[in-house]
Amino acid sequence: MSGVIEATSLGSDRYGFSLPARAADVAGMIEIELTLKARRWSWARRGLPRVTISGGERSPEVFSLEPERDRQRIAYPLPEDVAAEGELQLSVEGARLVETPRLRWHPRPALTGPYLILAPHPDDAELAAGGFYTDQAETMHIVTLSCGEKLKSMDRQYLSGLDQTQADASRRKAEWRRWNVYATPLLSGLSPERSTLIGVPDGQGWSLIHDGTPQTPAWPVRETRAFNRVELPFSETDVLEREHVLAALRQLIDTLRPETVLVTDPEFDPHGDHRATSLALALALSESAHRPANVMLYANHYRHAYPPGPAFQPAWMPPKSIAIDSLFDDAPVPMLWPLAPAMQKHKALLLDSMSDLSSRANRRQQRQRVKRAGFRPTFAAERDPYFQSAVRSTEFFRVLPGEVFVKGWLQRFEADESPR
Repeated sequence: MSGVIEATSLGSDRYGFSLPARAADVAGMIEIELTLKARRWSWARRGLPRVTISGGERSPEVFSLEPERDRQRIAYPLPEDVAAEGELQLSVEGARLVETPRLRWHPRPALTGPYLILAPHPDDAELAAGGFYTDQAETMHIVTLSCGEKLKSMDRQYLSGLDQTQADASRRKAEWRRWNVYATPLLSGLSPERSTLIGVPDGQGWSLIHDGTPQTPAWPVRETRAFNRVELPFSETDVLEREHVLAALRQLIDTLRPETVLVTDPEFDPHGDHRATSLALALALSESAHRPANVMLYANHYRHAYPPGPAFQPAWMPPKSIAIDSLFDDAPVPMLWPLAPAMQKHKALLLDSMSDLSSRANRRQQRQRVKRAGFRPTFAAERDPYFQSAVRSTEFFRVLPGEVFVKGWLQRFEADESPR
């Protein structure tokens, strides 16, 4: 059950929502649609425009907004005692609302384990779902497709001057990040048996999975998978083909039999390896013996956008205008997973243990980041900006039935393969 409510003006950029009693049966989340115009002020000096929501005895929640986007959405956890609270109030600072805000409430999807996360690279599972997978550690398994070994230039080495050739430096990066695949989840109680690496060459996922172009990994597949506690098919191959990856995924799915699978959102995440991971899951499930009841979608990259505002705010809800594709119509249901303050700090620890996110910026670089972002970091100003966008009080997902996920992707894949 869901519903839509229009706000009532309370004057001076303040609005109220009177929630019906039937919303109390939902206890999921609310989505608030905003159409606004940023005021003429310097957000680099005064901070980003923001919305504050308050209701009942809960502490007010502040949401930073993108100053140059007219239509935006925010996702607010719906309290279980919403019927008793009766009304939520919304106020805006640094922007002018040009239409009456609209509120939509959504049910919390009924999710069950076992759980499986598919991550394109080391750190993707932690960025998107570090809190969720910590809470579900007893029945969680993480499968990472790539070591993330791609090195853009020699000056991007983790230890400057350590290696003298691009090939050696890339292999070093692969070794480091491969270790992250198994070591970081230990902080959340996931033993190495619950982490598996497949070994797709970094940056070649879309070519391999979508186009079917075989790839020759710079690091042999057998070495990439050396720490796996399960034997995957085609580990001795020198040339990795699409079917080799799908066979590994099918084996894991049919052995683990997850009821819920988390994977990258193909409608919002434009990264080629991320879309390839989502497509690989759909192709594997189309021929697997087991089919999960639900698929949870997450995005770690967004087109023309970056989640606004500092850490510890609620999760960002991407505006529909930045979607890159439409595969599932309106099937996905938005869902928030709340993270208590202690869990938010634990997630920061997970991210800091990831080699690719632990680099430090000097003071000049920090000042440049602040100017670009429009806010001063809440913590870890010297770290990768992902700390601000990923360490939030909620984690945002979209959930849809496994059957709908597979059907939507297969229709798109078949259309892409049809002669034009």
